[in-house]
Amino acid sequence: MKHFLGCFFSSFKTQWKLLLILSIPAILLGLFGLYQVGQLTLTNAIALTLIKGLCEFFFIGLGLAILNLIGLKNKWVLSFIGFVYYFAMTADFVLLIYFRERFGAKYLDTVQGGDYNFMTDWRLLTYFALVFLFCVFVLRRFFTPTSTKETARRAVVCLAGFLFLMIWTPLKWLPAPDNFYTTYLVPPSLIYTLQTKLFKVPKAIYSLDEGTTELARKYNVFSAKNTGVGKNYKRVILIAAESLSNKYMHHFNPNIPAEASNTLDNLYENYPSASLRHVSLSTLYGLSVIFTSHPYVRVAVENGYPVSFVRMLKERGFHTAFLRGANETYMNEHLYFKQAGFEEVIGATYFQTQEDYKKYVNWWGLLDRKLFDYALEFLNKHQNEPTFITILTVDSHAPLGRLDYLDEKYTEIDHKDYKTPTLPRAFARFGQDVSRFLDGLKEKGLWDDKTLVLIMPDHPSYSNMPTVDLFTPFKKEFDNLPFIVVTKNKITAPITNDRLASQLDIAPTVLDLLNIEPPQAFFGHSLFDVTAKRSVFDIKDDYAVVTSPDGQTLVPLNSNRKQDKPLLNLMATFMK
Repeated sequence: MKHFLGCFFSSFKTQWKLLLILSIPAILLGLFGLYQVGQLTLTNAIALTLIKGLCEFFFIGLGLAILNLIGLKNKWVLSFIGFVYYFAMTADFVLLIYFRERFGAKYLDTVQGGDYNFMTDWRLLTYFALVFLFCVFVLRRFFTPTSTKETARRAVVCLAGFLFLMIWTPLKWLPAPDNFYTTYLVPPSLIYTLQTKLFKVPKAIYSLDEGTTELARKYNVFSAKNTGVGKNYKRVILIAAESLSNKYMHHFNPNIPAEASNTLDNLYENYPSASLRHVSLSTLYGLSVIFTSHPYVRVAVENGYPVSFVRMLKERGFHTAFLRGANETYMNEHLYFKQAGFEEVIGATYFQTQEDYKKYVNWWGLLDRKLFDYALEFLNKHQNEPTFITILTVDSHAPLGRLDYLDEKYTEIDHKDYKTPTLPRAFARFGQDVSRFLDGLKEKGLWDDKTLVLIMPDHPSYSNMPTVDLFTPFKKEFDNLPFIVVTKNKITAPITNDRLASQLDIAPTVLDLLNIEPPQAFFGHSLFDVTAKRSVFDIKDDYAVVTSPDGQTLVPLNSNRKQDKPLLNLMATFMK
């Protein structure tokens, strides 16, 4: 043992200070991650600091040793490689800010198709410069080239230590769910992303065995029913507001100026409305849950959407169209949403070819106001046939909302957080655009008792920066999603106030409102079914949190435990 410890410590006699300092950012990332997932306790913080610190120490030591062995010893080159590594860690950090998830597989495709001009902001450039200077300073101050023999020995020791901590971690001794969340945050950013990318999505299941039947009964899924609230609507408009959540509405958050959200507040307070839990994050995932009432989006997408209320409407003669401000080919969503049942998917690429719209396409896409104008033209053109459209806005895209509204005029809000580009300002302007759109329906004669308007977000954004004062003190309800049903003749039937109402309930609600019998496949229930027992299946990149009135269950998606298999099978089941 004495010889082993001597060999171990001698491998790091010239590098331990370097590796220790380079490990600090990852430790800070881990602690911030604990805070974001609501598990930051003293015990967890100490345990994660020790284990993640060691894991990062070995991982960086291994990487540095390999680079040295292949001949890379120039401190400037190593500094640049370190900068790239911390850039990836920054992406991990950003995802934890905005979505409380790590930088995993489903986010790799999101790096294309957007406008990243905000990365030229002096604050970001300063941050990147500081990261690079940190790498330069640490490597120039503490890096010492070593012999090939010593470097090789250090590589072996680091590999052994890293694999040991990845395979067998003392964090598993912590009580549940602390053991899961601390272990979840241990892998280095690059390793975590690789793990999620290599994870094999399970095959779709189309029948229930004894175990899943019992769980389906326990969580009350596959049992949606209509309530009699429906009627023969012929014009159905689903407005999906990018990143909207309750915290941007004065109704929920008194820190928001009343005039900033008066349109949404008035609609929420005067029409059937509900506060919903989110089930999945990112636009593709959030909308897929809305269309399918199924939580496991990766399985749904890879199997061509086995169930979708949009396809059901199309089969019943509705003209179905997806209108969006962003590029319609983003993440191949034009292909996926056609599989979900949309006949047309129209976005920025199309608008750039249209004389009346092309000058309004910049930043992430077409200005929301002009997207609503196009929607009015589209609805007017198809006014004599049953029509379902989804309008996906873009002006409230993170991190700050649209930066340039071109020559369009909006009522300005007299508050410091609305003077410059911020998400609160973007949602204030979204509300004005919605009001203008509803007025446009009336002006064109499209607002009649056959018209149904649904207003909701695709997903929330958890980031409160740089307007933290607007969300202090923070309430958990702030992260919920507002859902509003607007009709000419107000629906008077009661709507649920169940705390477990979620995005899973939107598809059965749409079919209930249209008096179309829901398929057995739905996980949710109509929001007008006020007696239904609900469960929330929140599926992340590599784990799921299932919440029911009886409590909460956390299950890793790659779990091999026998007791987890029925729940994993249930989440991959698509009933016909």
